[in-house]
Amino acid sequence: THYLAVANYFDNSTFNVQSTIYELREGRFEAVQNVDTHGATDWEHFVVDETHYLAVTSHNNDSTYNIQSTIYVQQGGLFEVFQQLDTHGAHDFEHFVINN
Repeated sequence: THYLAVANYFDNSTFNVQSTIYELREGRFEAVQNVDTHGATDWEHFVVDETHYLAVTSHNNDSTYNIQSTIYVQQGGLFEVFQQLDTHGAHDFEHFVINN
């Protein structure tokens, strides 16, 4: 199954906006899930032991750059919060593997 995640940064009034995850269905991407984000700038998909994860950066929430960015895990076709990481004005996530 193919997905597309859109990082929404600002809506002309606030950085606290929802970002959308789309799924390719019958040749078109359809919105399947909205998640709360805070100045989102990047999504990163990665797989660990056949489990799919999706991480989104949070840049700011209208009052501070010290804000948590979120890692989601795919469960039953949706992405559920797996872990939140303390970040400061985050712009990008990169997944990498060493010696494997």
